[in-house]
Amino acid sequence: MSGTGQTAPRWRLFGGGAEPPIVPRSGWSAALIVLAALAMSFLAILSLAAGMAADRLAQSWRQDLAGVSTVRITAPADELEARITSALVVLGTSPGVASARLLSDDEHLALLEQWLGPGDWLADLPAPRLIEVRIDGAGPDPARLQAQLDDAVPGALYDGNAAWRGPLIRAAAALKFLAWTATALIALAAAGMVALAARATLAGNAEVVRVIRLIGGEDAFIERAFVGRLTARAVAGGLAGSALGCAALALMPELAPGTPLAVSLGPERAGWVLLMAGVPALSGLIAWATARHSVRLLLRQMY
Repeated sequence: MSGTGQTAPRWRLFGGGAEPPIVPRSGWSAALIVLAALAMSFLAILSLAAGMAADRLAQSWRQDLAGVSTVRITAPADELEARITSALVVLGTSPGVASARLLSDDEHLALLEQWLGPGDWLADLPAPRLIEVRIDGAGPDPARLQAQLDDAVPGALYDGNAAWRGPLIRAAAALKFLAWTATALIALAAAGMVALAARATLAGNAEVVRVIRLIGGEDAFIERAFVGRLTARAVAGGLAGSALGCAALALMPELAPGTPLAVSLGPERAGWVLLMAGVPALSGLIAWATARHSVRLLLRQMY
């Protein structure tokens, strides 16, 4: 409200020299914004990284499992080779099968090591042999192919991965959804903290605001001062929290290395750029929008 007709004083946004700042440089509300932005940015970094890791894991499972099935052969040692040959003949004449091959001894051993760990004793383990089946188009009819294998190869089992491929991919998608939901909730919590801090800061400086209005200062001038200072504090806290979050991710080891479930929480190159630059920018944008709305509302209420 500017009713005196005088020119508003040209105080600088952050004050300095003989020109007193409109918004105090310190106080519990200032520390609250910095600490809240730091904590929220740190948590946002971790939740976004978890979402990216879940997305990579789902893509990896989808690529590795799509178009590939297996046939498991269980038989006494003296009959194993004959049953493997019979299974390959059946698979070679089955519609929907592009190719079939027996996994080599090294590949068979590598699969066992992924789940059981390395050891010479694995070579003597009476484990079933696996035939890798490459799918053509929609693939074979599982029931029909299994019936053919039962007739020709006792102890053969066709596994199209459908029983556990879908749940794995859905689980990774659910984890990704939860990570993005957590990020959204963190953003809402950060907005709430900024709104509380803006209200407390403006209420604590109500007399200063009234004096500025009396000498001709416009609400737009007051708004810019408060919003600018609150946004700067949120950006500072966001930068610190993002740095801590990225440092924590960089120190995280790969989870379940050497297994099909292996995943790294550290993002790829583009992900690092998004986290280090995007999170502080988002923190500042949330603070700016929230503080601007809160300050405008409070200034109208102070008339």
